[in-house]
Amino acid sequence: MNLRFRLNLIVTVILLIVLLFGAVITVHNARESVRAEVDSTMELALHTLEAELNHFKRTGIVSAADEMSPFNLGRLAGVRHLRIEFYDSQGFLVETNQVEDAHNEADPPAWFVNQMQAGLENMTVKSLPVSVNNQTIGKLVISPEPGNEISEAWEETKTMLKLIALFFVSVNVVVFIAVGLSLKPIDNIIDALTDIEAGHLDRRLPIFKLPEMASISHKFNGMASALQVSTRNNHRLTQQIIRLQEAERKSIAHELHDEIGQHLTAIHVDASVIKSCRDLECAKHSAAAIDDVARQMMDIVRTMLHRLRPGGLDEIGFLAAVQDLVNSWQERHDKISVVTRIDGDFSTLDENEQLTLYRVLQECLTNISRHAHADQVEISLLEDQKNWLLSVSDNGQGFELGRHPQRFGLAGMHERVDSIGGKLEISSQYHQGVTVKVTLIKQGEQA
Repeated sequence: MNLRFRLNLIVTVILLIVLLFGAVITVHNARESVRAEVDSTMELALHTLEAELNHFKRTGIVSAADEMSPFNLGRLAGVRHLRIEFYDSQGFLVETNQVEDAHNEADPPAWFVNQMQAGLENMTVKSLPVSVNNQTIGKLVISPEPGNEISEAWEETKTMLKLIALFFVSVNVVVFIAVGLSLKPIDNIIDALTDIEAGHLDRRLPIFKLPEMASISHKFNGMASALQVSTRNNHRLTQQIIRLQEAERKSIAHELHDEIGQHLTAIHVDASVIKSCRDLECAKHSAAAIDDVARQMMDIVRTMLHRLRPGGLDEIGFLAAVQDLVNSWQERHDKISVVTRIDGDFSTLDENEQLTLYRVLQECLTNISRHAHADQVEISLLEDQKNWLLSVSDNGQGFELGRHPQRFGLAGMHERVDSIGGKLEISSQYHQGVTVKVTLIKQGEQA
Protein backbone atom coordinates (compact mmCIF):
# COMPACT_ATOMS: atom_id res chain seq x y z
CA MET A 1 0.00 0.00 0.00
CA ASN A 2 1.68 3.20 -1.16
CA LEU A 3 1.76 6.45 0.78
CA ARG A 4 -0.73 8.20 -1.48
CA PHE A 5 -3.36 5.49 -1.02
CA ARG A 6 -2.76 5.42 2.75
CA LEU A 7 -3.23 9.18 3.08
CA ASN A 8 -6.43 9.07 1.00
CA LEU A 9 -7.71 6.12 3.02
CA ILE A 10 -7.08 7.99 6.30
CA VAL A 11 -8.85 11.12 4.99
CA THR A 12 -11.75 8.98 3.70
CA VAL A 13 -12.20 7.23 7.05
CA ILE A 14 -12.13 10.56 8.91
CA LEU A 15 -14.65 12.07 6.48
CA LEU A 16 -16.90 9.03 6.78
CA ILE A 17 -16.89 9.36 10.56
CA VAL A 18 -17.63 13.10 10.35
CA LEU A 19 -20.31 12.65 7.68
CA LEU A 20 -21.93 9.77 9.57
CA PHE A 21 -22.07 11.99 12.62
CA GLY A 22 -23.56 14.76 10.47
CA ALA A 23 -26.18 12.37 9.02
CA VAL A 24 -27.17 11.25 12.53
CA ILE A 25 -27.53 14.88 13.61
CA THR A 26 -29.57 15.64 10.47
CA VAL A 27 -31.99 12.76 11.13
CA HIS A 28 -32.21 13.76 14.79
CA ASN A 29 -33.02 17.36 13.89
CA ALA A 30 -35.64 16.18 11.39
CA ARG A 31 -37.26 14.02 14.08
CA GLU A 32 -37.36 16.94 16.51
CA SER A 33 -38.80 19.17 13.79
CA VAL A 34 -41.59 16.67 13.02
CA ARG A 35 -42.40 16.29 16.71
CA ALA A 36 -42.50 20.05 17.23
CA GLU A 37 -44.72 20.57 14.21
CA VAL A 38 -47.16 17.81 15.16
CA ASP A 39 -47.22 18.93 18.80
CA SER A 40 -47.98 22.57 17.95
CA THR A 41 -50.70 21.55 15.49
CA MET A 42 -52.34 19.26 18.06
CA GLU A 43 -52.30 21.98 20.71
CA LEU A 44 -53.93 24.43 18.31
CA ALA A 45 -56.56 21.91 17.27
CA LEU A 46 -57.38 21.05 20.90
CA HIS A 47 -57.91 24.69 21.81
CA THR A 48 -60.10 25.24 18.76
CA LEU A 49 -62.24 22.14 19.29
CA GLU A 50 -62.61 22.77 23.02
CA ALA A 51 -63.90 26.27 22.21
CA GLU A 52 -66.40 24.80 19.76
CA LEU A 53 -67.58 22.20 22.28
CA ASN A 54 -68.08 24.90 24.91
CA HIS A 55 -70.22 26.79 22.39
CA PHE A 56 -72.42 23.72 21.92
CA LYS A 57 -72.82 23.35 25.64
CA ARG A 58 -73.85 26.96 26.11
CA THR A 59 -76.27 27.25 23.20
CA GLY A 60 -77.61 23.71 23.19
CA ILE A 61 -78.73 24.32 19.61
CA VAL A 62 -78.14 21.57 17.10
CA SER A 63 -80.25 20.57 14.09
CA ALA A 64 -81.40 17.07 13.42
CA ALA A 65 -78.91 16.79 10.61
CA ASP A 66 -76.13 18.22 12.77
CA GLU A 67 -77.00 15.95 15.63
CA MET A 68 -75.41 13.07 13.78
CA SER A 69 -72.53 15.26 12.46
CA PRO A 70 -72.29 18.46 14.37
CA PHE A 71 -68.67 19.26 13.28
CA ASN A 72 -68.65 18.59 9.53
CA LEU A 73 -65.05 17.30 9.81
CA GLY A 74 -64.75 17.01 6.07
CA ARG A 75 -64.09 20.74 6.05
CA LEU A 76 -60.95 20.06 8.18
CA ALA A 77 -59.37 17.88 5.54
CA GLY A 78 -56.72 20.59 5.16
CA VAL A 79 -55.58 20.26 8.75
CA ARG A 80 -52.25 18.52 8.47
CA HIS A 81 -50.49 16.22 10.90
CA LEU A 82 -53.71 15.29 12.80
CA ARG A 83 -56.41 12.69 12.49
CA ILE A 84 -59.68 14.09 13.91
CA GLU A 85 -62.54 11.55 14.21
CA PHE A 86 -66.02 11.80 15.63
CA TYR A 87 -67.52 8.67 17.20
CA ASP A 88 -71.19 8.46 18.24
CA SER A 89 -72.32 7.31 21.64
CA GLN A 90 -72.32 3.71 20.39
CA GLY A 91 -68.64 3.97 19.43
CA PHE A 92 -69.20 3.97 15.68
CA LEU A 93 -67.10 6.25 13.49
CA VAL A 94 -69.31 8.97 12.13
CA GLU A 95 -66.89 11.15 10.25
CA THR A 96 -63.19 12.03 9.94
CA ASN A 97 -61.04 14.71 8.41
CA GLN A 98 -58.91 12.16 6.55
CA VAL A 99 -59.31 11.85 2.79
CA GLU A 100 -58.06 8.78 0.97
CA ASP A 101 -55.09 9.83 -1.22
CA ALA A 102 -53.49 7.99 -4.06
CA HIS A 103 -50.34 6.12 -3.14
CA ASN A 104 -47.36 8.41 -3.24
CA GLU A 105 -44.42 6.73 -4.97
CA ALA A 106 -42.02 9.09 -3.18
CA ASP A 107 -42.95 7.82 0.29
CA PRO A 108 -40.04 7.92 2.78
CA PRO A 109 -38.19 4.67 3.40
CA ALA A 110 -39.29 2.54 6.34
CA TRP A 111 -36.10 3.20 8.39
CA PHE A 112 -36.66 6.95 8.17
CA VAL A 113 -40.35 6.64 9.11
CA ASN A 114 -39.38 4.49 12.09
CA GLN A 115 -36.88 7.10 13.22
CA MET A 116 -39.50 9.84 12.96
CA GLN A 117 -42.17 7.77 14.69
CA ALA A 118 -39.76 7.16 17.58
CA GLY A 119 -40.02 10.84 18.45
CA LEU A 120 -43.84 10.66 18.64
CA GLU A 121 -44.14 7.62 20.90
CA ASN A 122 -44.96 9.64 24.02
CA MET A 123 -47.63 11.72 22.26
CA THR A 124 -51.03 10.38 23.47
CA VAL A 125 -54.34 10.30 21.68
CA LYS A 126 -56.69 13.01 22.95
CA SER A 127 -60.39 12.28 23.47
CA LEU A 128 -62.99 15.03 23.98
CA PRO A 129 -66.59 14.14 24.96
CA VAL A 130 -69.32 15.91 22.94
CA SER A 131 -72.49 16.90 24.86
CA VAL A 132 -75.53 18.80 23.66
CA ASN A 133 -78.31 19.79 26.01
CA ASN A 134 -76.62 17.82 28.77
CA GLN A 135 -76.79 14.75 26.59
CA THR A 136 -73.58 13.03 25.41
CA ILE A 137 -73.87 12.35 21.73
CA GLY A 138 -70.33 11.08 21.10
CA LYS A 139 -66.66 11.98 21.37
CA LEU A 140 -63.92 13.59 19.33
CA VAL A 141 -60.69 11.62 19.05
CA ILE A 142 -57.55 13.56 18.05
CA SER A 143 -54.42 11.54 17.20
CA PRO A 144 -51.12 12.46 15.50
CA GLU A 145 -50.93 11.84 11.78
CA PRO A 146 -47.41 12.96 10.84
CA GLY A 147 -47.31 11.35 7.41
CA ASN A 148 -47.19 14.62 5.47
CA GLU A 149 -44.65 16.17 7.83
CA ILE A 150 -42.46 13.05 7.64
CA SER A 151 -42.59 13.19 3.85
CA GLU A 152 -41.52 16.82 3.89
CA ALA A 153 -38.78 16.06 6.41
CA TRP A 154 -37.61 13.20 4.22
CA GLU A 155 -37.35 15.48 1.21
CA GLU A 156 -35.29 17.98 3.20
CA THR A 157 -33.14 15.24 4.72
CA LYS A 158 -32.65 13.61 1.33
CA THR A 159 -31.44 16.91 -0.08
CA MET A 160 -29.08 17.34 2.86
CA LEU A 161 -27.76 13.78 2.48
CA LYS A 162 -27.15 14.38 -1.21
CA LEU A 163 -25.19 17.52 -0.36
CA ILE A 164 -23.22 15.56 2.24
CA ALA A 165 -22.45 12.81 -0.29
CA LEU A 166 -21.43 15.42 -2.87
CA PHE A 167 -19.20 17.08 -0.28
CA PHE A 168 -17.66 13.71 0.60
CA VAL A 169 -16.88 12.90 -3.03
CA SER A 170 -15.59 16.42 -3.74
CA VAL A 171 -13.27 16.47 -0.73
CA ASN A 172 -11.91 13.03 -1.62
CA VAL A 173 -11.20 14.11 -5.19
CA VAL A 174 -9.53 17.33 -4.02
CA VAL A 175 -7.46 15.46 -1.40
CA PHE A 176 -6.47 12.80 -3.95
CA ILE A 177 -5.28 15.45 -6.40
CA ALA A 178 -3.57 17.54 -3.69
CA VAL A 179 -1.77 14.52 -2.21
CA GLY A 180 -0.71 13.45 -5.68
CA LEU A 181 0.75 16.88 -6.43
CA SER A 182 2.42 17.04 -3.01
CA LEU A 183 4.01 13.61 -3.39
CA LYS A 184 5.04 14.10 -7.01
CA PRO A 185 8.58 15.22 -5.98
CA ILE A 186 9.09 11.78 -4.42
CA ASP A 187 9.34 10.29 -7.91
CA ASN A 188 12.12 12.77 -8.69
CA ILE A 189 13.85 11.91 -5.41
CA ILE A 190 13.68 8.17 -6.17
CA ASP A 191 15.06 8.74 -9.69
CA ALA A 192 17.88 10.85 -8.26
CA LEU A 193 18.72 8.20 -5.66
CA THR A 194 18.76 5.57 -8.42
CA ASP A 195 21.20 7.70 -10.43
CA ILE A 196 23.41 8.18 -7.35
CA GLU A 197 23.33 4.42 -6.77
CA ALA A 198 24.38 3.89 -10.38
CA GLY A 199 27.39 6.16 -9.85
CA HIS A 200 26.08 9.37 -11.41
CA LEU A 201 27.24 11.60 -8.57
CA ASP A 202 26.62 14.81 -10.51
CA ARG A 203 22.84 14.32 -10.26
CA ARG A 204 21.06 17.09 -8.35
CA LEU A 205 17.45 17.71 -7.34
CA PRO A 206 15.52 20.87 -8.24
CA ILE A 207 14.41 23.06 -5.36
CA PHE A 208 10.75 22.14 -4.83
CA LYS A 209 8.06 24.64 -3.87
CA LEU A 210 6.93 22.87 -0.70
CA PRO A 211 9.18 23.91 2.21
CA GLU A 212 9.57 20.32 3.44
CA MET A 213 10.47 19.06 -0.04
CA ALA A 214 12.77 22.06 -0.57
CA SER A 215 14.62 21.10 2.60
CA ILE A 216 15.02 17.56 1.26
CA SER A 217 16.37 18.99 -2.00
CA HIS A 218 18.98 21.06 -0.18
CA LYS A 219 20.03 18.14 2.01
CA PHE A 220 20.15 15.72 -0.94
CA ASN A 221 22.20 18.09 -3.07
CA GLY A 222 24.59 18.70 -0.17
CA MET A 223 24.92 14.96 0.38
CA ALA A 224 25.55 14.34 -3.33
CA SER A 225 28.20 17.07 -3.43
CA ALA A 226 29.92 15.70 -0.32
CA LEU A 227 29.78 12.18 -1.76
CA GLN A 228 31.20 13.40 -5.04
CA VAL A 229 34.06 15.20 -3.29
CA SER A 230 34.69 12.19 -1.06
CA THR A 231 34.77 9.85 -4.05
CA ARG A 232 37.19 12.10 -5.88
CA ASN A 233 39.40 12.26 -2.78
CA ASN A 234 39.27 8.49 -2.47
CA HIS A 235 40.30 8.09 -6.09
CA ARG A 236 43.10 10.59 -5.62
CA LEU A 237 44.23 8.93 -2.39
CA THR A 238 44.10 5.51 -4.05
CA GLN A 239 46.31 6.77 -6.88
CA GLN A 240 48.62 8.38 -4.32
CA ILE A 241 48.83 5.14 -2.34
CA ILE A 242 49.62 3.23 -5.52
CA ARG A 243 52.36 5.74 -6.37
CA LEU A 244 53.75 5.50 -2.84
CA GLN A 245 53.71 1.72 -3.00
CA GLU A 246 55.53 1.76 -6.30
CA ALA A 247 58.03 4.30 -4.96
CA GLU A 248 58.59 2.15 -1.87
CA ARG A 249 59.07 -0.94 -3.99
CA LYS A 250 61.46 0.94 -6.23
CA SER A 251 63.39 2.20 -3.19
CA ILE A 252 63.58 -1.31 -1.73
CA ALA A 253 64.72 -2.68 -5.09
CA HIS A 254 67.45 -0.04 -5.29
CA GLU A 255 68.61 -0.77 -1.75
CA LEU A 256 68.60 -4.50 -2.37
CA HIS A 257 70.57 -4.01 -5.56
CA ASP A 258 72.96 -1.30 -4.38
CA GLU A 259 73.50 -2.31 -0.76
CA ILE A 260 72.74 -6.00 -0.42
CA GLY A 261 74.05 -6.80 -3.90
CA GLN A 262 77.38 -5.11 -3.27
CA HIS A 263 77.80 -6.77 0.11
CA LEU A 264 76.95 -10.18 -1.30
CA THR A 265 79.53 -9.61 -4.01
CA ALA A 266 82.10 -8.74 -1.32
CA ILE A 267 81.19 -11.89 0.61
CA HIS A 268 81.54 -13.92 -2.57
CA VAL A 269 84.97 -12.45 -3.23
CA ASP A 270 86.17 -13.06 0.34
CA ALA A 271 84.81 -16.58 0.27
CA SER A 272 86.74 -17.23 -2.95
CA VAL A 273 89.87 -15.89 -1.27
CA ILE A 274 89.35 -18.27 1.66
CA LYS A 275 89.05 -21.16 -0.75
CA SER A 276 92.37 -20.27 -2.40
CA CYS A 277 94.23 -19.38 0.82
CA ARG A 278 97.21 -21.56 1.69
CA ASP A 279 97.74 -20.30 5.22
CA LEU A 280 95.48 -19.65 8.22
CA GLU A 281 96.21 -15.94 8.54
CA CYS A 282 94.94 -15.26 5.03
CA ALA A 283 91.75 -17.20 5.75
CA LYS A 284 91.22 -15.36 9.05
CA HIS A 285 91.55 -12.01 7.35
CA SER A 286 88.96 -12.89 4.70
CA ALA A 287 86.63 -14.39 7.33
CA ALA A 288 86.84 -11.17 9.36
CA ALA A 289 85.95 -9.22 6.24
CA ILE A 290 82.93 -11.50 5.66
CA ASP A 291 81.84 -10.98 9.27
CA ASP A 292 82.11 -7.20 8.82
CA VAL A 293 80.04 -7.26 5.66
CA ALA A 294 77.43 -9.53 7.28
CA ARG A 295 77.00 -7.09 10.17
CA GLN A 296 76.52 -4.22 7.73
CA MET A 297 73.92 -6.29 5.87
CA MET A 298 72.11 -6.97 9.15
CA ASP A 299 71.97 -3.23 9.87
CA ILE A 300 70.64 -2.55 6.39
CA VAL A 301 67.97 -5.25 6.69
CA ARG A 302 67.01 -4.02 10.18
CA THR A 303 66.63 -0.46 8.85
CA MET A 304 64.49 -1.65 5.94
CA LEU A 305 62.28 -3.74 8.20
CA HIS A 306 61.86 -0.86 10.66
CA ARG A 307 60.77 1.38 7.82
CA LEU A 308 58.24 -1.22 6.65
CA ARG A 309 56.96 -2.00 10.17
CA PRO A 310 58.20 -0.76 13.54
CA GLY A 311 59.52 -3.84 15.26
CA GLY A 312 59.34 -2.24 18.69
CA LEU A 313 55.52 -2.38 18.71
CA ASP A 314 55.65 -6.16 18.87
CA GLU A 315 58.84 -6.54 20.88
CA ILE A 316 58.78 -3.87 23.59
CA GLY A 317 55.20 -2.54 23.51
CA PHE A 318 53.52 0.62 22.26
CA LEU A 319 54.69 3.14 24.89
CA ALA A 320 58.29 1.92 24.84
CA ALA A 321 58.30 1.99 21.03
CA VAL A 322 57.01 5.58 21.04
CA GLN A 323 59.62 6.64 23.58
CA ASP A 324 62.34 4.86 21.56
CA LEU A 325 61.17 6.67 18.40
CA VAL A 326 61.34 10.06 20.14
CA ASN A 327 64.74 9.31 21.71
CA SER A 328 66.21 8.12 18.42
CA TRP A 329 64.91 11.21 16.62
CA GLN A 330 66.28 13.51 19.35
CA GLU A 331 69.70 11.87 19.13
CA ARG A 332 69.80 12.71 15.43
CA HIS A 333 68.53 16.28 16.05
CA ASP A 334 70.31 17.26 19.25
CA LYS A 335 69.88 20.98 18.62
CA ILE A 336 66.08 20.69 18.96
CA SER A 337 64.58 20.67 22.45
CA VAL A 338 61.96 17.95 22.85
CA VAL A 339 59.45 17.87 25.74
CA THR A 340 57.52 14.61 25.99
CA ARG A 341 54.51 13.93 28.18
CA ILE A 342 52.94 10.46 28.30
CA ASP A 343 50.04 9.84 30.66
CA GLY A 344 47.92 6.70 30.41
CA ASP A 345 48.00 2.94 30.18
CA PHE A 346 47.16 2.50 26.46
CA SER A 347 46.89 -1.25 27.02
CA THR A 348 43.48 -1.45 25.29
CA LEU A 349 44.68 0.10 22.03
CA ASP A 350 44.34 -2.42 19.21
CA GLU A 351 47.08 -3.01 16.66
CA ASN A 352 45.67 -0.65 14.01
CA GLU A 353 45.26 2.16 16.52
CA GLN A 354 48.78 1.70 17.86
CA LEU A 355 50.26 1.70 14.36
CA THR A 356 48.22 4.78 13.38
CA LEU A 357 49.42 6.85 16.35
CA TYR A 358 52.98 5.66 15.82
CA ARG A 359 52.96 6.52 12.10
CA VAL A 360 51.39 9.94 12.65
CA LEU A 361 54.01 10.75 15.26
CA GLN A 362 56.74 9.46 12.95
CA GLU A 363 55.41 11.60 10.05
CA CYS A 364 55.21 14.68 12.28
CA LEU A 365 58.82 14.26 13.43
CA THR A 366 59.95 13.74 9.83
CA ASN A 367 58.16 16.93 8.72
CA ILE A 368 59.69 18.90 11.62
CA SER A 369 63.21 17.76 10.71
CA ARG A 370 62.70 18.51 7.00
CA HIS A 371 60.54 21.64 6.87
CA ALA A 372 59.89 23.30 10.23
CA HIS A 373 63.26 24.87 11.13
CA ALA A 374 62.11 24.62 14.74
CA ASP A 375 64.14 24.49 17.93
CA GLN A 376 61.34 23.36 20.28
CA VAL A 377 58.97 20.41 19.99
CA GLU A 378 56.26 19.33 22.43
CA ILE A 379 54.80 15.83 22.30
CA SER A 380 51.90 14.66 24.48
CA LEU A 381 50.24 11.25 24.48
CA LEU A 382 47.28 11.14 26.87
CA GLU A 383 44.42 8.81 27.81
CA ASP A 384 41.16 9.79 29.49
CA GLN A 385 37.88 7.96 30.08
CA LYS A 386 36.60 8.44 26.53
CA ASN A 387 39.54 9.15 24.23
CA TRP A 388 43.20 8.64 23.38
CA LEU A 389 44.90 11.91 22.45
CA LEU A 390 48.13 12.58 20.55
CA SER A 391 49.44 16.14 20.14
CA VAL A 392 52.63 17.22 18.38
CA SER A 393 53.52 20.93 18.14
CA ASP A 394 56.59 22.93 17.13
CA ASN A 395 57.65 26.59 17.01
CA GLY A 396 58.86 26.45 13.43
CA GLN A 397 57.99 28.51 10.39
CA GLY A 398 54.57 26.94 9.87
CA PHE A 399 52.54 27.10 6.64
CA GLU A 400 49.15 28.11 5.26
CA LEU A 401 46.78 25.15 5.36
CA GLY A 402 44.60 26.47 2.54
CA ARG A 403 47.57 26.68 0.16
CA HIS A 404 49.12 23.31 1.08
CA PRO A 405 46.24 20.97 1.99
CA GLN A 406 47.96 17.82 0.66
CA ARG A 407 51.61 18.56 1.34
CA PHE A 408 53.90 17.20 4.03
CA GLY A 409 52.09 13.84 4.17
CA LEU A 410 48.87 15.43 5.46
CA ALA A 411 46.67 13.38 3.13
CA GLY A 412 48.24 10.16 4.33
CA MET A 413 47.74 11.13 7.97
CA HIS A 414 44.10 12.02 7.31
CA GLU A 415 43.58 8.72 5.54
CA ARG A 416 45.13 6.70 8.36
CA VAL A 417 43.15 8.43 11.10
CA ASP A 418 39.86 8.34 9.15
CA SER A 419 40.28 4.61 8.48
CA ILE A 420 39.97 3.83 12.21
CA GLY A 421 37.22 6.39 12.94
CA GLY A 422 39.48 9.00 14.53
CA LYS A 423 39.72 12.75 14.17
CA LEU A 424 42.75 14.68 12.91
CA GLU A 425 43.12 18.43 13.50
CA ILE A 426 45.96 20.52 12.07
CA SER A 427 46.46 24.18 12.93
CA SER A 428 49.22 26.34 11.51
CA GLN A 429 50.14 29.81 10.31
CA TYR A 430 53.31 31.29 8.92
CA HIS A 431 55.96 31.82 11.65
CA GLN A 432 53.66 30.39 14.33
CA GLY A 433 54.53 26.73 14.09
CA VAL A 434 52.32 23.69 13.51
CA THR A 435 50.11 21.70 15.89
CA VAL A 436 48.81 18.26 14.96
CA LYS A 437 46.15 16.65 17.18
CA VAL A 438 44.76 13.12 16.85
CA THR A 439 41.70 11.99 18.81
CA LEU A 440 40.69 8.32 18.91
CA ILE A 441 37.39 7.55 20.60
CA LYS A 442 37.27 4.47 22.79
CA GLN A 443 34.74 1.89 21.66
CA GLY A 444 32.64 -0.71 23.50
CA GLU A 445 34.07 -2.09 26.70
CA GLN A 446 37.22 0.02 26.35
CA ALA A 447 35.27 3.15 27.23
